[in-house]
Amino acid sequence: MEFILLHRPVGVLPLENMKAYSELGKKILSRGKSISYVARSQALIVCIVDVPNAEDLMPVCEQMNFLGINTEVIPVEKAEGAGAKWEKALAEAA
Repeated sequence: MEFILLHRPVGVLPLENMKAYSELGKKILSRGKSISYVARSQALIVCIVDVPNAEDLMPVCEQMNFLGINTEVIPVEKAEGAGAKWEKALAEAA
């Protein structure tokens, strides 16, 4: 299942936390299960990850939280598959 992760610092991070956060990011990217984007002129990193379930994200999110980074987790799916589900949900709601 795919998720979008929005990482935002809680404030100005101490240098030690920024270094640890950078090392954690390198470790995650080396596994090849995510695509990450750094927003220019904003304190925001956007990652797209593919994991079996949301529970698998918790260790990384907890590590980020300890470093002063809040992470919003958004489950997503490709638009091609979502259309049929939307139509079904609309039909059931009507």
